[in-house]
Amino acid sequence: MKKLALVLLVALFTSVSCSQAMEPLPADVNVIVDLKDYAITLSVASVKAGVVKFGIRNNGAMVHDFDLFKTDLPLDKLPVDAGSAKVKMDGLVKQMINIAANRSTTLSADLTPGRYVIICNVAGHYQLQMRAELKVE
Repeated sequence: MKKLALVLLVALFTSVSCSQAMEPLPADVNVIVDLKDYAITLSVASVKAGVVKFGIRNNGAMVHDFDLFKTDLPLDKLPVDAGSAKVKMDGLVKQMINIAANRSTTLSADLTPGRYVIICNVAGHYQLQMRAELKVE
């Protein structure tokens, strides 16, 4: 009987913890980054140079990464390592890995003017369109 009660208690706790809503982002973020399974959308297309605070929300069903690169390459032409199916780290500015599904976080970066690309660098996700462009003026 005690085992059954313990199993039920664990099942109840697990279902409650898995159904929690995503925490809201702070009001002072400059760019909201929505990660979905195989898509990234940004709240703005450009920001002013300086410290930029990103609010990152993983709305997908799986773990995703936030990788910010400064590059002059086209959005779909970042070099990919064939063995790992990940984008090579040349030009990486900031990174947040293993953002769980239904979670939000923030990250700040001091950005100079130029062209930036935000991707998910989980193996194969970049190739499945998890990328977005940000211009810093």
